[in-house]
Amino acid sequence: MCFSASASFTASAVLMPLGLYAHHLASNAERPGYKPLALVPFFFGVQQFVEGLQWTAIDNGGLEPLGSITAKGFLFFAYCFWMIWIPWSAWSISRSIDSRALQHRLKWVAIVATLLGIGFYIPVLFQSDLVQPAIESGRIHYQVDTAWHNFVNTEPIGQLVYWGFIVLPLVAVNDKAVKLFGVLIFISIFLTWFTYSVAFNSVWCFYCAVLSIVVIWIVNRPEMRRA
Repeated sequence: MCFSASASFTASAVLMPLGLYAHHLASNAERPGYKPLALVPFFFGVQQFVEGLQWTAIDNGGLEPLGSITAKGFLFFAYCFWMIWIPWSAWSISRSIDSRALQHRLKWVAIVATLLGIGFYIPVLFQSDLVQPAIESGRIHYQVDTAWHNFVNTEPIGQLVYWGFIVLPLVAVNDKAVKLFGVLIFISIFLTWFTYSVAFNSVWCFYCAVLSIVVIWIVNRPEMRRA
């Protein structure tokens, strides 16, 4: 979480069990297509735990190699994992409720998002000096100094491309609750952009971690339990 190590570890302790519980609910409802989405809170919990370790490293004067490892770990989720997991989760849901045409389109969106996510993260993984986490205005700012990352992090078109691959697949699925989840993520993007644009990655992931609790409601609706 973007505020402190203790806040991150607390969020992790809450979100990880909630994610496992959501997966349990989806399994009991015999809705396998919802299982990937059900695990979203769990993985946000893992991400928050990693950022808690990053706070610990910064608070101890840039403790290494913990600082480098956790910075790469956090950015793996921010730059790569969510670009892959969310589109494939939407496609998984669409397989049981949507037309074959929409399923096909979402599958290709997920494939392209996977390639972009991997390509986006590779420089971070193999060039440690590119990542420079620091505290700015009480928040962690993950500075990644490449033209591609600067384009996505600072240019409106680049940001829209990144956000689009996460939000649009959720909005496209023919499930109003999943659509609402996508809309809430979209709103969180603008809240972050207007309030904490400098530390966007950290703050936005905090908002999304909170919103991931909505997943519990999605998989525990009466129509799901009757499945």
